[in-house]
Amino acid sequence: ASNSSCKMRSFIAALFALALVAVSTEAFAPATFLGRTAVSSSTELEACRVNAKKEKRQRNRENMRKFAKRGKTSRKKMMRKVASQQARQEENEFLAKCFMTVPPPEGSDQGSR
Repeated sequence: ASNSSCKMRSFIAALFALALVAVSTEAFAPATFLGRTAVSSSTELEACRVNAKKEKRQRNRENMRKFAKRGKTSRKKMMRKVASQQARQEENEFLAKCFMTVPPPEGSDQGSR
């Protein structure tokens, strides 16, 4: 019985030493670099994101030009065109009415001279 309790004590001591080493080591802690702070690394990340967004915008712009549908006018443009033509026609009719020549009334102007 003494031999098994001695083995148990040595096992517990080894387990305790292993736990102590695991707690004291910084193997699971994030690595810290000298001279660099978290702020500078986050700004580097932000700069990378900004560059990625700029590149994406450029790609989207190029693809929009590349795959644009040509020749088809949108419904909105067609409706605007129709409305502008109608407005132009009404304006022309109004101006034609304004500059119509009306014959002078007969007899009233000629007798006074």
